[in-house]
Amino acid sequence: MIKDFSFYIPVKLVFGEGKLAAAGDEVKAIGKKALIVTTGELFKKTGLVDRLAKVLAAAGVASAEYSDVSPNPLHTEIDAGAAFAKKNGCDVMIGLGGGSAIDAAKGMAIALGHDRPIWDFCMGPNQASISSKTLPIVAITTTSGTGSEGTQWAVITNKATLEKPGIGSDYTFARVAIVDPELMVSMPPKVTASTGFDALAHSIEAYTSTLATPITDMYCEEAIRLIGKYLRRAVKDGKDREARNGMAFANTLGGFSIAVGIVTVCHGLAHSVGGVANTTHGESLAAMTPQTMRFSMAGNPDKFKNIGMFLRDEYVNLGQERLEDSVREVERLIADVGLDNGLSKQGVKEGDIERIADGVVRYMGGSIEIDPMNPTKKDLVEILRKSM
Repeated sequence: MIKDFSFYIPVKLVFGEGKLAAAGDEVKAIGKKALIVTTGELFKKTGLVDRLAKVLAAAGVASAEYSDVSPNPLHTEIDAGAAFAKKNGCDVMIGLGGGSAIDAAKGMAIALGHDRPIWDFCMGPNQASISSKTLPIVAITTTSGTGSEGTQWAVITNKATLEKPGIGSDYTFARVAIVDPELMVSMPPKVTASTGFDALAHSIEAYTSTLATPITDMYCEEAIRLIGKYLRRAVKDGKDREARNGMAFANTLGGFSIAVGIVTVCHGLAHSVGGVANTTHGESLAAMTPQTMRFSMAGNPDKFKNIGMFLRDEYVNLGQERLEDSVREVERLIADVGLDNGLSKQGVKEGDIERIADGVVRYMGGSIEIDPMNPTKKDLVEILRKSM
């Protein structure tokens, strides 16, 4: 029997090498002046911001750039960006970069559209609702990870409270997502590995989530196969065009999957870890995914058994696959791409563990509820200790 389900992803996907050139016509259809949001000055220095601005100008779209965004975007940076966009008369937000830039662009679209600080929409008893006042968003990804171009989610950090919640609604999907593998060729190996593992974690978690659907299952299975086949190659040789294309498509599938299946306990932990210790998201996921798999796999053994098979790009499970085999296949990939560093090597201290677990319970509770084993705080603490 096919289970009952709902599926909604209102994102126009423009995929392929050279598709940055399509940005002008796509943005022209939804706005007159774009704010190009990036993290730091890297894309300005490499000329990518100027390339995009010229593409927009050729279509009659004006633009301004805002680059004061951290790798874990801060709510204060998003408010400042929204004020900058308002001053410059921008009516469409373009996130150019990885998940940080795209998430920040989403946050600015919310804050400016509602004329309120973004943290009002993040958490708390008086949390504001995200409405149709949100400005239109275009996502142009330069990494094969995060999946933000295909989801409604944005992750925002409060440095004062050390909280890092995810927010989103139907109004924060990008109107258009441009996935151009040519833009990913210059990604350094460490970033390729980290973002690529994020895409794998998305696919594992959406596949085993209690919200999984037959459609997201297909997406996740193919994404895991592609990552098993291409992530090592992309890390080894960033100019491997086949590997870059494969990883870009895997990330797109994983992003669409978490828009519906969402994420489970590992991502819930990673959000809180990042808020407390300011870690790199993909690296934290790599440290914890084996232990979260070991914890959760009893709740959905048939699917967890398949993960190792998918990573090896095999198509027949003879019933001899053990649950631990899938975990070890993931661990082999982690080691091969240089991400085998525990949380302690990433700056997480033993004294942080209780606060991290509390954070998951307080503001990432959804990731617990849809995990097949619905962990308690005690379980979270144990997973964190085993991942140190």
